[in-house]
Amino acid sequence: MEPLVAVVGILAVFVVLAWVIAQVDGLGFLAPKSTHGIRGSAESFCVGDCRVNGRCPLTGSAQRAPSCPLWTYVDADVPTVLYGSPFEPTPV
Repeated sequence: MEPLVAVVGILAVFVVLAWVIAQVDGLGFLAPKSTHGIRGSAESFCVGDCRVNGRCPLTGSAQRAPSCPLWTYVDADVPTVLYGSPFEPTPV
């Protein structure tokens, strides 16, 4: 009986911490509430995948471009709204 109580306690702590992190970061269920919520992913993409030999393709330097479309979208901090249900068929 004691191992079951321990497992339930661990799961409860996990659920509470996941909820707190989602609220603090402005995340909805599996989706950010605004474009500001993707800042971490955008930073990772900018530093890792977008660079060519360690340089930004727009500026040609290690600095990010101030006119980068990705950062313009993230800095706009507009709400991300999901329309409709993913389980409904699309109208033709």
